[in-house]
Amino acid sequence: MSRNVLTVPKLFVGLLTLCLSIADAGCGGGSYSSPTPQSPGPSVVSSVQGSWEFQFHSDGSSNDYTVLEVNLTQAGAKVFAGATSALVYQGAPLQSSIPLTSRGGKCDSGGTSQVTLDGMLTNEQPTTEKITFTLTEIGTLGTAVVTASASTDGSKIIDGTYTIPAVCGFPEEHGTFTAYKFPIAFGSGVYSGTLNGGADVIVATFTSTANSFDLAVSGKDNGAPFSLNGSTVGFSLSLTGNIGANAVNWFGLYDPIYNTFGIYDSDDHLLGRLQQGTGPWDYGRAAGNF
Repeated sequence: MSRNVLTVPKLFVGLLTLCLSIADAGCGGGSYSSPTPQSPGPSVVSSVQGSWEFQFHSDGSSNDYTVLEVNLTQAGAKVFAGATSALVYQGAPLQSSIPLTSRGGKCDSGGTSQVTLDGMLTNEQPTTEKITFTLTEIGTLGTAVVTASASTDGSKIIDGTYTIPAVCGFPEEHGTFTAYKFPIAFGSGVYSGTLNGGADVIVATFTSTANSFDLAVSGKDNGAPFSLNGSTVGFSLSLTGNIGANAVNWFGLYDPIYNTFGIYDSDDHLLGRLQQGTGPWDYGRAAGNF
């Protein structure tokens, strides 16, 4: 099997349900009191830490999306993600998912942009609160800074807005975004499908490590066993290893609605999809025929 890059198309509708974690802020006491006894941040209603996918849609575009895959870390009211925990790609929707058309942001010419997120949770309400953040994309052509705000219940965002100043030859942009949180625990089932126009028949099991973003895949390609290791960022994954005599470096995107993985080559061409069992699945999509 030739050297490939894997990606799984994206996704959703609003099927994701998650428990909210409510943190109580402690009340301090003592002899010293400030005239403005206000803590630096609110007691946080939502626990947003975990794997997310954000879909940004420009008001000036009918069908194109910028997708952020991110592993969010939360410390009190602060929300952030470093360069190893965030990536962006460009895509257009296909039913529930947004397949990859190219990797990287506005200022990136080859999918190598460095992406970081820095945000805060404020305006505490009984079931939701406001999240504001800046998303910084540093590419070979320059730096783009996205400023965004929305409300969240800890598992989804449906009313986000964002702006990007003119940068890297692109005009100023503003639009809307949605986001969903999903625990990357791909399940215990076996996934199967074909890659490279049917030349490679893949049967594989995905194993994620609890409380981390590590990932391992074991399976067979045309009957020959293989194993790969890697990690997840948001709903995406990267895997490296060998299949037969060939070294592979795969990038993938997981679709939680259809419980499938999409796999792409190094030129961002879809090689095929892996699905688990039966269910709501269109055969043409499974075969990669769009």
